[in-house]
Amino acid sequence: MSIMRARPLSPEQTIDILSGPRVVPADVTDRVEAMLNEGIPIVDVDRFSEFVTSLMVETPSDPNQAIAENYQSIVTLGSCSLEMAWQQAGDIHIPRPRRLCEHNQSVLNTYDRVFAATFTDPRDRLIKPMLSLQDGGKAHGVAVALLADPNNPRPNRNQAIHNNRVAANVLAPVPADVLSVDEKKVIKLLVQQTALGKALRKHHEKGVPLDEAVAEAEEELNRLRKQCPPAYKDRFDVYSVVGFLVDAGAHTRRALYTDAATGEVRPDVLPENRFKPDGSETMMTLDRLFSEVPDNMGKLKLHHPNHLAVMHRLFPGQTDYYE
Repeated sequence: MSIMRARPLSPEQTIDILSGPRVVPADVTDRVEAMLNEGIPIVDVDRFSEFVTSLMVETPSDPNQAIAENYQSIVTLGSCSLEMAWQQAGDIHIPRPRRLCEHNQSVLNTYDRVFAATFTDPRDRLIKPMLSLQDGGKAHGVAVALLADPNNPRPNRNQAIHNNRVAANVLAPVPADVLSVDEKKVIKLLVQQTALGKALRKHHEKGVPLDEAVAEAEEELNRLRKQCPPAYKDRFDVYSVVGFLVDAGAHTRRALYTDAATGEVRPDVLPENRFKPDGSETMMTLDRLFSEVPDNMGKLKLHHPNHLAVMHRLFPGQTDYYE
């Protein structure tokens, strides 16, 4: 058995990494890959439990305080080990420079801004830990792909595989008094959901007929629903919808994150990310998915008929969340 073991870092060490190079060192990637393969936690369990607990509290009513607390939580996540700090520091290779720690904050901040106030069921405490893990393997997937081929034009292509690997690795050792067996199961199932975005793109952007566009997503969702613990079956679709919406919302001008190097709160999408010089859409952000009428700017409401048709087919009972 390997002698590798994750050791926690100080906040200062963590922030130095989060504000340093964006390319994960090869030796770190090799070590993370070995730990994932051998079932060795890539996080210090006590520190990771502290991180999870920090997310399962009531969201502050002051939005600036909520943003600050999410930043501190993500720093705590990075401090779980050198390996995890580099995962959070790594660039995730989307059309604008973005580290995983920044994307994670944008997701959490979007959830807090749009949904947190109404998610008061005690079971809902798993949402923010899930949101922080649903893209947890992105940086590692990019690093692995670029080690294999430095010229790979799409190194984030197989991220879903690595998201599942990282989530399973870090959740396994968490004590039951921090996350129950059922909570871990639900989080891992939600992380596996990948077909919804594909269904929306197929029907709206590629013109695939509705029945064909939703077939893969229906199959995936039904498989996951069947595995969901009984105590969460009535919430599983809610979590699936909200998980998708806030992840997409993190790629819009409404999303915010705190820069580790400066402490400045920044918009995730800048005008130049969204628009070409002639004013047309770059199609490189997801602002276009959501209604931008004034009354909906604080929400995440889908508005294209094709998108709504897909959601009505897959989640007919959850219309309050997406339309």
